[in-house]
Amino acid sequence: MARIKSALELALERTEGVQGDRSKLDEFEEKQRGRKVYARLSEDPQLDVPKALQEASEKNLAWVKEGFFDAVLSNLNLPNEVTDLERLPILQKGLEAIIKDRKIGQIFEQIAQFFQQFLDNRTQMVEAIQKQFEGKIRKKEEELSRQMGRRVRVDPAADPEFSQFLRQNLGRLQEQYGQVVDKVREEITELWQKRK
Repeated sequence: MARIKSALELALERTEGVQGDRSKLDEFEEKQRGRKVYARLSEDPQLDVPKALQEASEKNLAWVKEGFFDAVLSNLNLPNEVTDLERLPILQKGLEAIIKDRKIGQIFEQIAQFFQQFLDNRTQMVEAIQKQFEGKIRKKEEELSRQMGRRVRVDPAADPEFSQFLRQNLGRLQEQYGQVVDKVREEITELWQKRK
């Protein structure tokens, strides 16, 4: 009777001749260390970033900084609410610690204004769509009230037509503003690459 091999045994057989690339593993681990420094900065905005980054060996410092840079850049996103604007100084501080260029401050001044404009435009859009649907919602309330024999209130957010229209318009707004954020990320990446 043939012996059935376990998944582990099969995997070991397939990878028998494969040698691990130690430098790739080291690079991954050091980039993770950089991401952890960003996480510490997020928790403690007073963190001395250059000192925290220097905890890595000189040989691995470039990888640590790259991981830190990637973490900062991945957190540069459109805000969902006003309190999200509070993360901008943390992102700015992080980038200024690894990119010594005055443009970073200028970029973040513009980003703060841009993000506030996005939040304002989004609020205005929601209000305009609610106003646009007021009549339709009122008609649905009247119709449902007649059918039920008592007063019925319809929450616009529960109305599928309203929700779909709102979601489509908010998606377009987010896409338009997101394209600008992508360009800002590209500009910051160019500054990052020039500093090398």
